[in-house]
Amino acid sequence: MNSHMIKRLLGGAAIMLSLGFAMGVPAQAADLSDAQKAEIEGVIEQYLMENPDVLLRAIQNVQVWQTTEQTRQQAEAIQPVWDALVADSSVPSVGPLDAPVTVIEFFDYHCGYCKRAFDGVKELAENSDGKIRTMFVEFPILREESAIAARAALAAAKQGKYMEIHAAFMESRGVLDEAQINKLAEDAGVDVDQMRKDMQSPEINGMLQQYSAMARSIGVNGTPAFLINGQMVSGADMERVNALVKAGLEEAS
Repeated sequence: MNSHMIKRLLGGAAIMLSLGFAMGVPAQAADLSDAQKAEIEGVIEQYLMENPDVLLRAIQNVQVWQTTEQTRQQAEAIQPVWDALVADSSVPSVGPLDAPVTVIEFFDYHCGYCKRAFDGVKELAENSDGKIRTMFVEFPILREESAIAARAALAAAKQGKYMEIHAAFMESRGVLDEAQINKLAEDAGVDVDQMRKDMQSPEINGMLQQYSAMARSIGVNGTPAFLINGQMVSGADMERVNALVKAGLEEAS
């Protein structure tokens, strides 16, 4: 910490303590001269310099407060988004609607970390024993082709082929251009002509706009990001995801 920052902190502490002193003796404090105020601040500054642990504790308390406040604000932002997504049957998902644990993933098909996390996400979806609902929220932010792939996946969902094309896109390497999307979709049993028509539908436009707004509103700026029963996990931290899933299952049992 540089001397300028220390002086600012000391000055702030001096002002706060001076205010506290003033509140205790309002009549006298109101009559303090600039010289007297400077003297009080000098005493406080000297004390803090001689007892830096006091200043350190104050800084730590501020940091704890900031972290707590950020967590509270994020939780407040997440709740309406969580409620809306869980209640929206149009969001592609695997598992019962009333599962005790819900995992929501925001992802991009060109995200290497999303591809790295895919096996873990797939395992949750396929081996949930009816106790986990896994939801897939398209959040194409990395490149233009990501948005095209997201549209194709949502269009394939209209044919009941979402998971097939989702897996194909996640397991694909390289850029998902239109030719590759068409090929993977056809291999997955999707009617490509119908998919292409549905990709331009106002419904899919609206879904992608809504998902993007939701993600941004809760501070999701990268992929993957997970919500597990309302708790955020940023990045491909499947260990943390699995720990929260386990905790949710244990709480429900």
